[in-house]
Amino acid sequence: MAFFRTALVLGKGGFGTELGEMLLDCGGFAHVIYLDDNSPDAAGPLADYLDPRLRDRCAAAFVGLGDNGLRLAWLQKLTAAGYKTPAFVHPAAEVCPSAAIGPGSLVLPFAFVGAHAVVGTGCIVNVGAIVDHDALLGNGVHAAPRATVKAGAAVKHGSKVESGQIVPSPWEHRVK
Repeated sequence: MAFFRTALVLGKGGFGTELGEMLLDCGGFAHVIYLDDNSPDAAGPLADYLDPRLRDRCAAAFVGLGDNGLRLAWLQKLTAAGYKTPAFVHPAAEVCPSAAIGPGSLVLPFAFVGAHAVVGTGCIVNVGAIVDHDALLGNGVHAAPRATVKAGAAVKHGSKVESGQIVPSPWEHRVK
């Protein structure tokens, strides 16, 4: 039953806490366990993810770290340790059925992912961001709040598209 599901969230800073609250509010989880090396109110340090009792207790694990490289590295560690690392799509986001969202990726409220768009592993499509049709986000990309990746554009692995930034469609670069 969903009421007894527990999620593991790595990171208890601002983004990790926000993610945990969304998982409780609308992600189908009844409890969140946080691991963080720098938060005294976390259940333990990040290295505790290796505890098999924790893995057996958690239905899924998420990485609430804003650093793109660290997020990908921790997703790899979690997967190797046997955790499920599903994508999380907030119900207030819009994702077209033909879009592909990679494992460990997060699509937050009011974001839009268009037809045939591909969002790689461990990406963040933040609040109000747009990933238009046929766009490609490489692994570990962060589209910040209100960022726009236009139709057919590609964003390289580990990149960040800043708030308000627009990544143009490839055909917009042609010389006329």
